[in-house]
Amino acid sequence: MEMKVFFCFSFFVLLSVTSLARSQVVKPGHDQIKEFHFHIYWLQNNPEQEWQALTLKEKIVDEVHNGNFTVVCDGITNEILPTINEDEVPGFNVQPIGPHSCGSFETWVPRESYAKFLSFILLNRGDLTIFIHPLGNNEIDDHTIHASWLGQSYPLDLSPLSAVGGDDPQYPELGLGYNAM
Repeated sequence: MEMKVFFCFSFFVLLSVTSLARSQVVKPGHDQIKEFHFHIYWLQNNPEQEWQALTLKEKIVDEVHNGNFTVVCDGITNEILPTINEDEVPGFNVQPIGPHSCGSFETWVPRESYAKFLSFILLNRGDLTIFIHPLGNNEIDDHTIHASWLGQSYPLDLSPLSAVGGDDPQYPELGLGYNAM
């Protein structure tokens, strides 16, 4: 009898921890992660890698312009995505910025475009490193335990990040990700 009680208690604790963990990772009112950042990294003092990054960025912009997927990065304008607020589109960073220790540019990817964009990146990244993280409730966890790397990993400066709240859902005007109906 003690074994059955222990098993039931253990199972209940496991379910509670799993539910608690999921609720702490995703945004309130959601049951899954719906937005991601893909950060394309290169050594900012390496002209060849910077050229590769600029070329990849232009390919991404062309794919969005051709309607193959919807993502947002430097170069996406309201001529390509008519409702986008261009003031919120991040730039092409030739120096370290935020937690990123090298040259980078951010690409916002909603879950609706995740598979197509991941496939595109796998086939087009060349020698560049891609750092992928969710937009959840905890920037530190998003950038560490919930993150993935394609290629060589780089050190991150976690000091600008918060363990509370995470990034706000982005680009609500597109109606994708956390803003999908």
